[in-house]
Amino acid sequence: MKRLPWLTFTVLTAALLMFTACGGGSPSGTGSETTTADQVLHDWLTTDPKTFDVQGDTTIAVYEMGRNLFSTLLRYKKGSLELEPELLAKMPEISPDGLTYSFELKDGIVASDGTTRLTAHDVLFTIKRMLDPGGNGASPWLFEPIKGAKDFMEGKAQDIPGVIVQDDTHFQIILEAPYAPFLQYLAVPAASIYIESLVTAAGENWATQPVGTGPFYLDSYAPDQKIVLKKNPHYFEAGLPKLDAVEIRIIPDEATGLLDFEKGTFDITSIPDTDFDRITASGKYTILKNDALNTYFFLLNMDNPQFADIRVRQAIAMAIDKEKIVQTLLGGRGSVAHAFVTPGIPGALPAGQGPALPYDPEKAKALVEEAGASGKTITIWQIGKAGDSASNTNLAIQEMLRGIGLELKVEIRDRSAYFEARAKGEIPGYQGNWWADFPDPDNYLWTFFHSSSSQRYSSNYQNPEVDALLEAALVSSDPKERARLYQQVEDIVVGEDVAVVPLYHLQQFRALQPNVKDVVMYQTGLVDYRWTYKESR
Repeated sequence: MKRLPWLTFTVLTAALLMFTACGGGSPSGTGSETTTADQVLHDWLTTDPKTFDVQGDTTIAVYEMGRNLFSTLLRYKKGSLELEPELLAKMPEISPDGLTYSFELKDGIVASDGTTRLTAHDVLFTIKRMLDPGGNGASPWLFEPIKGAKDFMEGKAQDIPGVIVQDDTHFQIILEAPYAPFLQYLAVPAASIYIESLVTAAGENWATQPVGTGPFYLDSYAPDQKIVLKKNPHYFEAGLPKLDAVEIRIIPDEATGLLDFEKGTFDITSIPDTDFDRITASGKYTILKNDALNTYFFLLNMDNPQFADIRVRQAIAMAIDKEKIVQTLLGGRGSVAHAFVTPGIPGALPAGQGPALPYDPEKAKALVEEAGASGKTITIWQIGKAGDSASNTNLAIQEMLRGIGLELKVEIRDRSAYFEARAKGEIPGYQGNWWADFPDPDNYLWTFFHSSSSQRYSSNYQNPEVDALLEAALVSSDPKERARLYQQVEDIVVGEDVAVVPLYHLQQFRALQPNVKDVVMYQTGLVDYRWTYKESR
């Protein structure tokens, strides 16, 4: 998944669609655009997520909506990276061979409509819907380890023998082989459990009129204008959520949204780089901060002729002054990336350590000349719309590469064309970012560099040795051995083959009005409002 920190991107919409779609989960059966309750949180976004189907879209925007509308079998404890049951009555039991997981759902969970009960049959439906070869599941990797999943995905089987429904609350999942991070997969928003009858009833409207078991339900949605989430009175956790509603405005202009926050119109905001010092130094607001699990990188498509010569790849890596980018463009609100996996994840290299090549523009220039590449143009893509200019990071890299004799051309592609080409392995190169779905090196390294997955992200990296290391790490139950294997992969991919240039890790910030309490911001980039409340001013 390409993870875009949605509150920090400004995307101008072409037109406003002047209508409102009512959410199917309203207990009253109707939606409304506003609410006058005291416990209403006012939020804003620069970009409309366009869908609430976490199975079909993997951006943070949709994941964050999903975390508040749906529920997963497991989740992370409040503000931590430790797993706990959500829809489950207890943590699953795992057989000694690491293959069979036995689950028990909490009894009596109903959707936000107040009548439709969740059962183990819906877990099987959810898994099948994601893996359906004729469907739009964007994260089939979540359930690929299940016995029979691949045959089902390829249309060779109608059922998945690795999912056994025993009764309404008990089921088992059997894996093809031991799979160390499998429980982490079940906490990813894309693994939210859907109720089959509700999805079927909604049909094509499910993406914008979903009904879930989460702390809120979608009361109304006016595309490019406003999203209203209201408290789910049938939520299965007593006393939650504390808010009556969350109203989210869509404001394409970041400066306008921030100004409204400073006027008190909004309760929470991201902090633009240009205003960071002023907002944080004002003393007027509560500032949330964490070391988010992300890596920003410059990816080199290994199938593209412009990166065929390793000397060119090495030169690019040594020409980029990462520290300058962090200090100048991020204002110090990040750290230089020395490896691809974010420090802090179990098994990752410690902060400041890694195999990334050091900044050395003189050596980089010599390598370009040695490769006979002086004056050549390197083309990369960037998401945007007609008329957009290159991002500040791409402009900085462009200037740095020019200093060693390479010209960087940044071509703008609209979102749909970009992701379609990326999935086919056709993007020549790009400056991207990855926000971890779950805290495990597998989520980074297998995704981009295992031969079975690399094409989807236009890495096209093929290395049997790396494949073997990743496969061994995946089935190992020894944390130290897994860490050793993943760090060996980093040495090869980042240090030796230079298939990617890690740039930096971005810190995550939010500013809150002083009366807003208990907003939970996870290191995975998601904000959860189930515990949030507002004090009287």
